[in-house]
Amino acid sequence: MLACILQKTKEWKWQEAEEQGVEMEEFEAEESAESDSSHDTVNEMSDVKKKDLQILCDVSFWEIPVPDHFRVEIIKRGSASFQNKDGPFSVAARQDAKAKGDVCQLSKDWFYKMMPNGKKILQSWMVYSLVNENLYWFCCRLFAVSATDTTSKFVTGFQMWWKLSPKVHNHETSEQHLRCLEKWKTLAAGLRLHKTIDAKTIALMEMEKEKWRDILHRLLDITLFLAKQNLAFHGHKEDESSLNKGNFLEMVEMLSKYDPVLKEHLMRLKRSTCKLKVSVSYLAPKTQNEFISAPANHVKEMLVKDIKSTKYFGIMFDSTPDISHTDQMSKVIRYVKINNRKVEVKEVFLGFFPLKGKKAADLSSDILKNLESDGLDIMMYSAQGYDNAATMAGIHGGVQAILKGNNKKAIFNGYQIKSHQGSSSHA
Repeated sequence: MLACILQKTKEWKWQEAEEQGVEMEEFEAEESAESDSSHDTVNEMSDVKKKDLQILCDVSFWEIPVPDHFRVEIIKRGSASFQNKDGPFSVAARQDAKAKGDVCQLSKDWFYKMMPNGKKILQSWMVYSLVNENLYWFCCRLFAVSATDTTSKFVTGFQMWWKLSPKVHNHETSEQHLRCLEKWKTLAAGLRLHKTIDAKTIALMEMEKEKWRDILHRLLDITLFLAKQNLAFHGHKEDESSLNKGNFLEMVEMLSKYDPVLKEHLMRLKRSTCKLKVSVSYLAPKTQNEFISAPANHVKEMLVKDIKSTKYFGIMFDSTPDISHTDQMSKVIRYVKINNRKVEVKEVFLGFFPLKGKKAADLSSDILKNLESDGLDIMMYSAQGYDNAATMAGIHGGVQAILKGNNKKAIFNGYQIKSHQGSSSHA
């Protein structure tokens, strides 16, 4: 999503440059240092997303000073999502050997302030990092200008639990804390009432986010439809001169006739192409593959979870070369599902994986590693089945013999499983 915002910012810059009489070549030359093509932008998105998630998950990842756009997003989320007042809390060793006890630990009670009438009030500005196990003041770190040796430890990270009293009280009554607290509450109220100085800019960013969410939802629905119908995505030729760009792009164009969101998206892409401007489309083959991988990984996770719930299972592997002459091993798992006294034999396909060698030892190693990568316990499979090739079914040096050496319960019966496979495919 951040890449979309950056793209919109670039469009605004071009509009300003165009008004000032700047030529396209000059503008593109200046911008090339930041982004040479949409392909580079897409490649960087995974790293950007990872960094964004870290910043929005734990206070210790906040840079000082916190960038404005992150500060706004953090305040929208509120301090509660960063507070972690229930712990678990770290234990710190005392530096003073004469002090009572060798260690001290933060507790949940410190997050509450006792009022004169006996009522406890949650101190919303106190947040704890589960990453580096330090205590911070939410507003003070959020609005800190710099971090120096004189900066309060409640900004850079406090862990000397034996000094919480009177350090907490002293900082809460300090001018720095009260000033940052005022900034926090003022900005939070402004965002809630849409009365900040940059309210229009924030509104435009929110509109941009919503637009891209709508586009991605439609593209994902197209992906799910094509996958469900087992239809190919790509065409042999997908440029503008092609009469058939493949099912994915053709369906996007067909739906754009009736859907204003996709229609506006395609019109913007065509204008960008005419002006030789860089534009993110989310229609490239790489993005289509990402759309396919996301639901595929989810389905596989659900299948593996179902297999684990039954504990014991049987494995079936077979290999065949693909169009690039790379041997691909297919993985099928068979297990018995019992639900409300209803017994059902299930057989699920979990995918292909490339082989590194053709010897029985290499194949066995690949199979075991692949099972482990899916989180399946290699000691829990109780049956194995392959074709009758000596490399796979050999009773002395075949894959079945090697795997049985690791797991004595792994019974091999290639004929029975092969026959079952044949009857299943016929049915």
